[in-house]
Amino acid sequence: MSNSYTRSEALIGKARAVIPGGVSSGNRANWTPFPLYYARGDGARVWDVDGNEYIDYVLGRGPLILGHGEPDVIDAVYRQLKAGQFFAGQTEAEIELADLICAFVGNAEMVRFCNSGSEAVHACIRLARSATGREKIIRFTGHYHGWYDGIAWGFSGVSANSDGSSSPVPMSLGQPSSDVSNIVAVEWNDPEAVINAFKKCRGEIAAIITEPIMFNGFWSNIQPFEGFLRFLREQCDANGALLVFDEVQTGFRISLGGAVEHFGVAADLSAFAKALSGGVCLAAFAGRKEVMKRLVETNTVHAGTYNAYPPAVVGALKHLTLLAASSGAKLQHIHHYAALLEQGLRDLGRQTQLPFLVRASPGAVTTAFRAAPTQVINHRSAAEGLDFSLQRAWHLALQERGVRITPEGLWYVSAAHSANDIAITVDAARGALQTLSSQ
Repeated sequence: MSNSYTRSEALIGKARAVIPGGVSSGNRANWTPFPLYYARGDGARVWDVDGNEYIDYVLGRGPLILGHGEPDVIDAVYRQLKAGQFFAGQTEAEIELADLICAFVGNAEMVRFCNSGSEAVHACIRLARSATGREKIIRFTGHYHGWYDGIAWGFSGVSANSDGSSSPVPMSLGQPSSDVSNIVAVEWNDPEAVINAFKKCRGEIAAIITEPIMFNGFWSNIQPFEGFLRFLREQCDANGALLVFDEVQTGFRISLGGAVEHFGVAADLSAFAKALSGGVCLAAFAGRKEVMKRLVETNTVHAGTYNAYPPAVVGALKHLTLLAASSGAKLQHIHHYAALLEQGLRDLGRQTQLPFLVRASPGAVTTAFRAAPTQVINHRSAAEGLDFSLQRAWHLALQERGVRITPEGLWYVSAAHSANDIAITVDAARGALQTLSSQ
């Protein structure tokens, strides 16, 4: 390896004595050659504790749409911290941010704030069950909706039962087996499976929850079939269920109005987090007034001491304001440079004999090594023929060349990335592919 990771190696060894695995989130453990430690970030770059510099396409796994250390966001958070951390009460900025979300997102008539995507999804599911009086949720295999017990079934697929039926697989040990009875897991982009789920569980389905673009798991940037989201809307309406969009990643990244604007399909409830926050710890859920008002008109509980934490609220407010300024110029910048990156990587793919695959959505790109003839349309097809050893080698080869992506091959682009960054990156990717081809 050309880079030295001596300091990171020493720190991860020390951390493992007091922090399980040396990490505070499980998906940080699969880094190559081991989880690294970072010292600082600025714009589109980060530096690890050994002084290695990287063009950063991880961006905190999504939140840093404007890049590291956006001065206006930092200033807004700093001023609020000096004015007061939090009060177990309200601040005017909450109203401003809620108004802005409602102005952008077509289905958002009311908003509540929380702290993470997992919380926001949990609140949407609770509201859907409250509004319908039903308990079952249709979800799609491979979609990630957080790690909470009640929804963390089917992320890795389903398992066959002795009677020929199938059951969603739990994400983790420790999940109560009773929770699986309320989850119906089907494959993404499969209309027939959705119809059959409603038939099998007639009158029992509270909601369909979906990522509008299959994005936030290991199988990122898988687009819905033309008309599929509208089909889900129609099925929910026909069967008295609610449609929930998990917009943790897509909301405010693919469009200022999120998936509702991008695809022209309105959900009943939407969960926001990473693409909303801009680097602060904030999440929200929003939706139709008649559903959201159940939080005050019925015994449907949503609480949290840190909800609408004022420094996070003003940070997110500044973030969205900057994204919307000048007719969304910063978001257009992101989409433009993400498209340049996508094209550069696709060109490299045509020049190599490796099974190199590129997928994309506005603002983000996915690379994978997959030797399978079928089109990638869902969790099952994305996993077919996937070469994990090449994926791991690719991640390390890019890292050695000063380009940082997620181990599973997801690249985020920020407003801080430049044409020069993209050119350097494509050149590094060319060298990485050449190294892999010669092994």
